[in-house]
Parts: sequence; structure tokens; C-alpha cells
Amino acid sequence: MPLSSSQLAALVERAKAKAPPIPAAEPTPSRPRQAVTTAPPAARQRRMPTPAPALAVTPPPAKAEPAATPAEPDDFPTGWELKKESWHFHRRFYRVLRRPMRQGEYSYLLRQIWQHRGEHLGEHYWRVTLPDDRTTLVVTATRWRLITILPKGWQPTPDGGL
Repeated sequence: MPLSSSQLAALVERAKAKAPPIPAAEPTPSRPRQAVTTAPPAARQRRMPTPAPALAVTPPPAKAEPAATPAEPDDFPTGWELKKESWHFHRRFYRVLRRPMRQGEYSYLLRQIWQHRGEHLGEHYWRVTLPDDRTTLVVTATRWRLITILPKGWQPTPDGGL
């Protein structure tokens, strides 16, 4: 979920208020100019530039900030942007369980496939468990994404030779 410019500005101001003050750099005395020497072109290319002296930065005056309320966490806001690759799975999840996915559930299900903790039913078919350890889902998935949830009672077809 993209942030609006006012939300971003508020986050930047909050970060500035929490940042430790920057110590002012001491002014460096001016150096006498060095004589310019002519060196072969190859030597000039290998020469590293000298770092520029640090500029003195004065911190902005501290503002009196109201006390943080418990409803306002110190963390960066969380959220996600539903990509084209996973929207079908999220819609199917909502249709089957009648609720949107909670934070971390998608990666929890996908991790079971990566680590082979879910029950492998066949190529691209897995039985995985939600974090509540009660609800199981039969899904079609690859190692990188969950594709869809299969109907309740779905069973893989037995591999029968001709």
C-alpha cells in the first residue's frame, strides 16, 4: 500500500525527531596550495582523489513533541501490495475461509512447501496447515508462489499405467 506524501512527510519528521544529534565538524585550517606536477596519463588515472572535508551541519532546533500514544507504534507501517502473481490465491482464500489472510500467513504456508514440512500429494499439490494448527488446506503451489486452494475433499488421481 503506497504512502501518501503527507504520511511520508510525517514519518520523515518523526525519524528526524528520534535521530541522535549530529556533532558539528571542526573547521579545518586552509592548506597551502601544492605545486602541480605533470605525471604520465596512466599515473594520473590510478591516483585516488582526496576526500573532501566534512561540512559543518547544525542540527535543527528540538521541537517539543507530544508523548507517543500506545496506538502509534514506533515501527514503520506494515502492509503489502498484492501482486498479479498471488491475487488469485488471496481471492480463493477469502472465498474458502470467509476472511482475508492475516499478516504472515502467506509466507507461513509457502515456507511449509520450501522446507518440505507440508504433505506432498503430487507434483505441485500440497496439504499445508494454517498457523492455528487446526485448519488444513490442499493447495497447488510452486516453490516460489501459492497458486490456488483446491476444493474440500480433493484427492490426487492414482498413477495407473496403461
